[in-house]
Parts: sequence; structure tokens; C-alpha cells
Amino acid sequence: MMVKRRYKPEEALRLIRTMARDHDVTVHEQKGRGKGSHRRFRILDEEGHEVARFGLVSHAGDMSWTVTRSLEEALEGVFGEGWMSE
Repeated sequence: MMVKRRYKPEEALRLIRTMARDHDVTVHEQKGRGKGSHRRFRILDEEGHEVARFGLVSHAGDMSWTVTRSLEEALEGVFGEGWMSE
């Protein structure tokens, strides 16, 4: 199933953090790794191994459909298919 709506970056990050807690992984921002308003994050398992990474912007407003779908696809391996639609 595909994502049903666009998200603001902070909404998406809040959802990712909630899903991370439910899947026993943690979200860490990589300080100094993004350019300008772009922020980079890593998802780590209980042992500290990276299982995924993603980026978000700090802009106000909704992310584009393309960015929202790409984010969902990038994290499907961690949270399962259609995780943003649940």
C-alpha cells in the first residue's frame, strides 16, 4: 500500500520516532551532515548497528509526494510495507 497523504517534515519525524519505539530501534540525527536546511538521520538497532538512514528538510509545509513516497520506501525494511499508511 502506498502512502495516503503528504506529511510535514516534523510530522514524518514524529511518526518515524513512534515507529522506531515500536520496533526496538532508535533514531539519531547526524549533526553536521546535512547541508543548509537538510537534516540526516540514522536508525540504529539495540546493538548500535545502523539499519537505515534517511534525510528530511526543515522547511515549513508538506513534503512533495515524491519525497514522502521515497521516505516510506527507504524505511520499509525496518518498519514494514505501508508503515506510513497505518
